[in-house]
Parts: sequence; C-alpha cells; structure tokens
Amino acid sequence: MLFTTITTLFLSSVAFAAPTALDARAENCAPTSYTISDFFLSTSSSHAVVSFHFQSTFADTTGIDDSVTNGSTCYAEGASIPNSNECSAPRRKLLFDLRGPQNTARYQITHTWVCNGKTWMSGNDVTVGPLNCPDSNCTAGPQTFAPQNVRQICGSPNC
Repeated sequence: MLFTTITTLFLSSVAFAAPTALDARAENCAPTSYTISDFFLSTSSSHAVVSFHFQSTFADTTGIDDSVTNGSTCYAEGASIPNSNECSAPRRKLLFDLRGPQNTARYQITHTWVCNGKTWMSGNDVTVGPLNCPDSNCTAGPQTFAPQNVRQICGSPNC
C-alpha cells in the first residue's frame, strides 16, 4: 500500500514537471528576434523589385544550426513580384511570399532551422514600414520583430 502511494505521488510529480521542461527547451530553440534591413521596393505598371537583408538572433546559439544568424539576402523581381521566393540561405531555409498588394510591403516570411538535431520553423506575417517613398522607389530602415508561430516540425503527434 505504501509503495503504491509513493509511486502514485512520484509519477504525478513527474507528469506535472514534464510540460515545464518541454517549454524551457522550446524557448531555447526559438529565435529571440528577427531584423529586416536594407529594404528596397520599386513598383511600376510593368516591373517590380524587392530586396532586403534578413537576420535571426538567438539568446544562446548552443545546439543551433541556422545560416540566417549570419544574415541572408532576399530578392525578387519581375513584371510583378512573384510568390515562393527563396532567399540566399541554403536549402530553402528562408522563403518569402506576398501577403497583400506588392506596393504594401506585406510578406509571409518562413524560416527553418535546426536545434539539437530537430527541425523548427516560424511563419511570420510582416509589414515592412514605415516606407520612405519619394517616388516609385521605397526604402525602410531596420525593423526588428519577434518571431511568430514558432514550432517544431515533426511527423508524429509525439515529437
């Protein structure tokens, strides 16, 4: 009887402690911020171009494999700005798509990285601004923001 009571109390305490440990690991794997700099956007009726530098920052890079911590250049151009754009980070680790009309500078930026051997990602809805547009060419100063929708990528419910 005493053994059963002790076992029940021990397992209960372990069960309550587990979510805290998992949350602490998630915080260690998540970037603390992203910065967009050197932003340039030009649109006209026949041509559009967007270019910016994107960099991730982690509180502690121990166990982190992320080429975007060194910065990545994002660039797209065409008759209009296309979707599914790859930035200069290798292996499609940084992508961006339009989230609105091309002249609004609103993008969906998807970032993936590895933390302690597991793949993580964030999906960020970002509007760059304020824009300085003396003509059809726009620029914006550096903009730092918190990562959105950070999660571990896994193939089963029990990552």
